[in-house]
Amino acid sequence: MVAALAACATTDPPESEMAAARAMVAQARPAAQADAPAELANAQGTLARAETAFQRGHYEHARMLAIEAEADAKLAWTTAENTRAQRELQEERSRR
Repeated sequence: MVAALAACATTDPPESEMAAARAMVAQARPAAQADAPAELANAQGTLARAETAFQRGHYEHARMLAIEAEADAKLAWTTAENTRAQRELQEERSRR
C-alpha cells in the first residue's frame, strides 16, 4: 500500500491530457448541443470528474478521466456531425 501511495505521489500532473480534453469538449459543444446532447453531457460530466480529481491531486485518476472525456467529446462531435450530414442528405433527397 505504501508503494502504491508513493507511486501516486510521484505522478506528474496530467496537464496535456486535461488541456486536450478541455479543448475537445469545447470543440464539440457547438455542434453537439443540438444534435448529440446526451453524448455531450457525458463528455462534460467526465471532464468535470477529471477536474475534481486533478484539483485533489489524484493525478493518475484525473489522467484516465481526461482521456475518457476527450474520447467522449470526440464521440459527441462525430455523432453530431453524422446527424447533421444525414439531415442534409434527407433535405437534398426531398428536393429532387
